[in-house]
Amino acid sequence: MRAWDSIKDFRKYSNQYLAAFTVTLLTLSVIASYGWTSPTLPILLAPDSPLPITPDESSWIVSILVLASIAGPVPTAWSVDKFGRKYTMLFAALPAIIGWVLIGVAQSVEVLYVSRLLSGLSYGMAYSSMPLYLGEIASDPIRGSIGTLLTVMAKAGILIEYSIGPFVDFRTLAWISIAFPSAFFLLFMWMPESPYFLLAKEKNDSAKESLQWLRKRDEVTDELAMMKAAVDRSKQNKGTLRELFTKGNRRSLTIVLGLGALQQLCGSQAVIAYSQQIFEEVQSGLEAHESSIIMAVIQLVTAALSSSVVDRVGRRPLLLISTAGCAIGTFVVGLYFFLQQQGVAVQSVSWIPLVVMMLYIVSYTIGLATVPFAILGELFPSNVKAVAAAMYTMFASAVGFGVAKLYQVISDEIGTLPIG
Repeated sequence: MRAWDSIKDFRKYSNQYLAAFTVTLLTLSVIASYGWTSPTLPILLAPDSPLPITPDESSWIVSILVLASIAGPVPTAWSVDKFGRKYTMLFAALPAIIGWVLIGVAQSVEVLYVSRLLSGLSYGMAYSSMPLYLGEIASDPIRGSIGTLLTVMAKAGILIEYSIGPFVDFRTLAWISIAFPSAFFLLFMWMPESPYFLLAKEKNDSAKESLQWLRKRDEVTDELAMMKAAVDRSKQNKGTLRELFTKGNRRSLTIVLGLGALQQLCGSQAVIAYSQQIFEEVQSGLEAHESSIIMAVIQLVTAALSSSVVDRVGRRPLLLISTAGCAIGTFVVGLYFFLQQQGVAVQSVSWIPLVVMMLYIVSYTIGLATVPFAILGELFPSNVKAVAAAMYTMFASAVGFGVAKLYQVISDEIGTLPIG
């Protein structure tokens, strides 16, 4: 009976799931561009590299994407209200497509830099606009599952790159990867615009048609009226950057920016971008790419289950558990590499880094990867929530750039450490 009820619920909300799946193909695309470095950098750094690069250049290939993503929220904040959520996200896919094309034809590291810059811009724009669209099209009963889809598709993008990259040329991987933003663009152009945006532009008939398609019913008058009232309240009480620093919001801003820094400084950016290089130092009996694939699968499964865990356990306990797990994981693996470089015989326990890295990625995914976004949506009043989200994205990206760039510097100067 429960299975049948689930089927009926899926049919009832199928159009919303379709729109959500289509739009989160953009998430898969932009995160795939970040995961691309894990299988690719070992190829480019190898003696027989098809495009020779130095370790310093490899760190720029990773970090330029994160640096460019800081700029994404700036045009997005203007575009989502001027042109709409739909066209903003369609435009966000174009730099990603061009970025993959540049990798496919690249003959110099400078072309790779430009590619990564474009991918970073797409990354920042996508993450600034997509949660807004998903929140505005979802019915309350499925809001949680649609929010989870955003994270699941991101982890799927990493898994795809990890699974294909070790077995093909880096240019071939780019031509394969271009299919994802292209598929998003071709499919999402048929999806409806957010009814909230259409009401804000006083396109009431179009808003009604959009909501009717999303809800799969003709009678949407009451819900449309509630949306209209929410839009009117938003217009009357529009938040500004100055309001974000008022006494009532400063503490909340300090909390979320602190969480953003913690999210990045735990080393997640380095682990994802350099996972294959990290596992190459671990003689666990598995190939480096095999360990990376296992890690990506575990991350995907954990992300799929994380939404129910957040609601049951609570935000604060999960953050504490997640932070402790990441701290212990990075300490244990760092100690392993330190002992290895000091000449201590660690071959008999070479399985420890692999197991601990898997526990690290589970710890990160259940808490630090998801909870800060939930808290961001709960701490601020609606009129400054968008401004706070943009501030959070830009600050976290700036810290993430430092993590991504300094990893290679620290690794070259001190030794292999799987932390940021």
